[in-house]
Formats: sequence, C-alpha cells, structure tokens
Amino acid sequence: MTTSFEHSRQPVGPDRLRSLLTPRSIAIVGASEKSAWSRYTVGNLRSGGFSGRLYLVNRSGAVTHGSQTYPSLLDVPNPPDLAYLLTSSGSVLDVLSDAAKVGVPNLVVLAAGYAEAGQAGMSMQEDLVAAARANGQLVLGPNNLGFINSHAGLAAFSFETPLPLLAGGVGIVSQSGALAIYLVPYMNSRDIGTSHVITLGNEAMIGAVDAMEFLLEDSHTTVIGLYVEQIRDPAGFVAVARRAREVGKPVVMYKVGRGESGARVAAAHTGALVGDDRVIDAICRQHGVIRVESVEDLVTTAGLLESYGELPGERVGVVLGSGAMCALVGERADAVSLSLPQPSVETATALAADGLPDFATVQNPLDVTGYVTVDPTIMAKAERRMIEDPNVDILVINTVLPRSESEGLTASLRAQVTVDLSAESSKPVIHMGFLPSETTPFVRQWRRAAGLPLLVESFDRGIPALAKAIWWAKRRRALDGLPAVDGLVAVAKPEGADGWSEAEAGAFLRELGLPYLPATLVTSPDRAADAAAMSGFPVVLKVASADIAHKTEVGGVRLGLDSAHAVRAAFTEIQDTVRAARPEARIAGVTVSPMRTGGLELLVGIVRDADWGLVLAVGFGGVLVEIHRDTAVRVLPVELREIREMLGELRGAELLRGFRGGAPADVDEVVDVIHRVSRIAEALGDDLEALEINPLLVDGSRIEALDVLIRWRTPPLDVDRNGL
Repeated sequence: MTTSFEHSRQPVGPDRLRSLLTPRSIAIVGASEKSAWSRYTVGNLRSGGFSGRLYLVNRSGAVTHGSQTYPSLLDVPNPPDLAYLLTSSGSVLDVLSDAAKVGVPNLVVLAAGYAEAGQAGMSMQEDLVAAARANGQLVLGPNNLGFINSHAGLAAFSFETPLPLLAGGVGIVSQSGALAIYLVPYMNSRDIGTSHVITLGNEAMIGAVDAMEFLLEDSHTTVIGLYVEQIRDPAGFVAVARRAREVGKPVVMYKVGRGESGARVAAAHTGALVGDDRVIDAICRQHGVIRVESVEDLVTTAGLLESYGELPGERVGVVLGSGAMCALVGERADAVSLSLPQPSVETATALAADGLPDFATVQNPLDVTGYVTVDPTIMAKAERRMIEDPNVDILVINTVLPRSESEGLTASLRAQVTVDLSAESSKPVIHMGFLPSETTPFVRQWRRAAGLPLLVESFDRGIPALAKAIWWAKRRRALDGLPAVDGLVAVAKPEGADGWSEAEAGAFLRELGLPYLPATLVTSPDRAADAAAMSGFPVVLKVASADIAHKTEVGGVRLGLDSAHAVRAAFTEIQDTVRAARPEARIAGVTVSPMRTGGLELLVGIVRDADWGLVLAVGFGGVLVEIHRDTAVRVLPVELREIREMLGELRGAELLRGFRGGAPADVDEVVDVIHRVSRIAEALGDDLEALEINPLLVDGSRIEALDVLIRWRTPPLDVDRNGL
C-alpha cells in the first residue's frame, strides 16, 4: 500500500521538469575542496560542456575549486535557474528559503536521511515538500545523485562521469543514484549514448512517471530505460506506458525485488498464485513494457532498440563463419523462442550457384565454414541470399570492429559491403559480436565513419535482446488492434453477503449469467437424501460455511454418493468431521449437487492487489492447483483475445485441444465464461476482495462452475509495504 504522503504527490508536467533539466545557470550550494561530491559535481559541469554560468556557494566565501565563492544564494549576483544542494539535510530548508527569496525555481537535493530513514525522516521530507510547494519550487530528490542532459553537455551529477558525454537516444530513469554511477560508464563502453539520465532518489516531488512523461515529449529520446525498486504510482505508470506504446517509444524496465508481499487473500487459492512479481509481469505484458533481468540486459536491449528501431517481423536469418557461433546462436534462440526459419529451396540452390561448398549445410543459422578464407566473397553472397529469402524478416550477422588503423583498412571494405546491403534491402541487418568487448574512442569514431549501426555486444546477450525487441514490436501491433473494453453496469453487493456460504455465492453468480452447478442447501440427513433423489444419483455433498474456504482440507466434501443411505451417512460424517476440525466455524448446513466426472478442471480466480486492483489468474485447477501452479495472470480489465492468450500460455494448454484422443474443449465458450467472470468482478467494484471458481469444469462444450468463493472487502489499513 502507498503512504498518505505518496497519495499527496502532485504530477509534474514535462515543461516544468524541462526547466529543471535544462538550466542556463547553476549554483552549487555547499561547494567545498574537502567534499568528493563537490569535486565530482563541479568537475563534471566544467569538463562536460556546460556553457552556462556556474556559481559556487560556500559559507566562508573562500576560493574553492579555483573560483571565488559566495557565502549564500542571497549573495549570488544573478539568480540561477537551478540550485544544486550538497549540504546536509539539516540545512536544506534554510537553503530553500534563501532560494525562494532570490527567485530560484529548481533545486536538486542530494542529502539522505529522509523518507528512507523511517518516520522521522518521512516528516522531514513532508516539510521539505511543503516548503517547496509554498515557494513554487521543484525539487529533484532528496537522496539522489543528480542528472545528466547529454545533448546539452550538462552533467549535474555527483560522481565521476565518462567525458565527453556520449549523446544518444536512450533516456534513463533510475530510482537509485548509485546504480547510475556504474550504468553510465557501462553504456559508454558499449557505445550506447544517452539523452538524459535522471536519478530520482526518494521521489518526493518528481516521480518515475513524471520523468517518463518528460522523456516521451523529449525529441532526443527514442527509448526509455527504467531502473525501479517500487512503482509508486501504478495508475500513472499504466497510463504513461500506454502512451509510450502509442507513440512508438519502447520502455525497457529492470525492476528488482521478485519476492512476495504476502498481502493476498488467504481464503482463496488465487492469493497463493498471484504474487507481486507476477502482477508486475502481467502489467508489462499487457501494456507492452519490456521487462529485463539485469542491468546488462537493460543496456543491450535499449541499445538495440535505439539503433535498429521497430523491427518489421519475427523471422530471423543468421549468417556466420563458425560452427561454434551457429551452435551458440541456435541454443540461445531456442531458449527465448526466437524464430529461425529454414532457408527456402530457392535460397539453397542460389547459394550452391554462388560457390558455397558441398560440405556446408544450408540451414539457419548458416555456417559458411572456413571456406571464407578461400573465397572471401562467399560471406557477402550468403548474407545477400539470406536477406532475400522470403522466409526471413531480419538478418543477423557477426561483425568485428577494428582495434587499430591498420585493422580499419581491411574492415572498411567489409563494412561497405554491409552498408550497401542494408541500403538495398528493406529488411534490417543487425550486427552482433561473438563476445563482449570494450568500445574505445577509436572504435566508436571508426564505426560512425563507416556508417555502421550499433554492434550489439555479444550473441549471448544480443539474441535475448533481439527476441525482446521483436516481442515489443509484435505486441505493439497487437495491442493497437485490440477493441476498447465496453463500459460496465455496476452490480451492488447484496445485503448479508458477508455471511454467504458457497451455495449462496453460487446462486448469486448464476443470477448474473454464470453456469454454476445447482446446489441445494439442506440441514438434516433426510433432507439431504430427498435433495439427492430430486437431483439424481450420484451426488456430491459439501459443507456450507462462510468461514471455510477450502472444504476438502477439513473433511467437508464427499463425492460419488449413489444411494440415499450413503447420502445420510455422508451428511452426518461431514457435520462431525468439520465441527471437530473447525469448532469455531459457522455451519449453515450441507449442499447437495449432481456429481460430475470427466473433463478438465480449471481455476478462474480474481484477487485484489493493493496497488494494481483486480488481478485475474487462469489455470488448471482442482485440489492440486497450488502444487502445479500452472496459471497465467493479467490485471483487469481484459478482453476476449487476451484471455485466449492466457489459455495458450499454460503448460497444459494442449489438454484443451484434446490431448491423446480426449475431447477438445470449446475454447470459445471457455474464453467467454472467463470473460463474464472478469466483468462481474469489475462490476462489483470496490466491494470485492476475491472471487474464485475452482474448479470450472470443461467437458467439450459443457462448462460448469462446481465450486465458488466470494470474499468482500474490508477497509484497508493506511500502512505501506515498508511499514511507513
């Protein structure tokens, strides 16, 4: 849950944030020869290319870093656009006050000891924000390391930074300043330039969503890279992710923390199957955000997307000069489900005519073998044949960049062939290295002069990055074609619903159009026998209690009862067994239902996430659902095609198609029923905590809910997940 402070955060528009990130003059408050932060900050600004006025503020007024300082902001001759505070947290409010008096609108606060330090720090942060708002000021931080605006030559960053700045199209938003210390040099070493690097710290006034909104509007940014530990504005994140997809700017996110919060509804199986991290995965999938597993993957994927843009298809052809390379690429492609179609017969014939030796097998990846040393032209011929193959949308080749002037002469001839090939084909040619290597200034300059796009650092990282880039383009096209979700007619929570048994919950869902198996509530053995006779043997008996969600675990279920005598005995056994196991439980009686056999058992569960709202889980159900854990997850709302995709993601999806002679399920009807469940959950609105059908029996075209659970919401505690 979010804190009341986070609820009070106000959006910061792109224009307002731009004024902070593009200052014409900067005052460093707390400049000191003794401070490493000060040396780094001043050095980066002076050497990075900042052309504006730089003022140093030190209470002593002594010469610092070779310049005369001013005792306070009040003494600076011209009010700067930005005050960069290196002072301790205890003096920040005084500096804000001085800044307000002379009209400084923007501040960066590096000091720690705020919200990350507990309740006392949270109070200090609230005071900081209140003062800034009263003054009409905007604060980046606290507890951050500043920002970089590469195209402006502006490194307002308090750690050693590779200079000159490498300008490019990847905009980085990081909740961690320390991560940026390592991220920027790493990107530099991989020849991937940035547009902006924004470290957010505690996000007191400027959050990740604000920074993403700014990068969406920024003309220099083509890809947005995120490092986040917590998404503090879920609704804003979804909205900005949707807009990023619409305008064609990929969002690549590395989010740490794959643990479970435990803040799920314990009464539902769904609660054990839907964790924080699975919800984040679902959000990313639904809105076209690329989620990666490491900083290295973030850099490789963002760099590939920045250099090669939106890819036109998903079928990849690979031409290499080594069997080992082919094996590595094939293995990595299989691991990430990258499509490597086999070359056409026409391509094989043309390759033979071009001189590819008989001992070279025409396949994908294509190994031209060591014969390239005999006929150096065979590599270029093979690449041309592969990119012209109708089964191929994208070509991947191995490129080695020269390390010296002498190597550059030979490499230039090879580069020109590739440049010509790219110019003549509408299909992209992606350059990958075999192993990672550092990009020196010479290599960077040579690559640009040769007209080559980015060399993706290695097959090991490049193939998964390519798969993610292809997924993003494909997902973007699919989501653009999805119909809008229709409006809802609200369904009110019925009076007395908090004390419902399963039979009452099922009757409620049946009234709303769900195929719930009829169940008769009885309170004596004889009435149970009468209900069974009316239903027709065999029957199922289940305990009816609002306090018992998992009936099997307390001995509350009897199956396949085929006589009145068996029904009477089962009624008494259920009553006695359940009372012994759960003496505190309220027992309304026992339900009698027709026995169903055969078919497949699915789980359709919906549970409320504290941040993201209602979450749908679909999978193979029954009593072993938490052991098999074969489920797919989405955040509501979802439409029919999305639900069909969920069913296709299940490991047991083949069962729905009629595995080994079994009757195939009516998947259209299954999708429709699941969709109706999701719409009912949405229609119930904020009252609903969990709704679960387990199992949903699927037997060909017959689909029935055999057991249901509804839990209603209680007022939430105003405590966030960190206990603040």
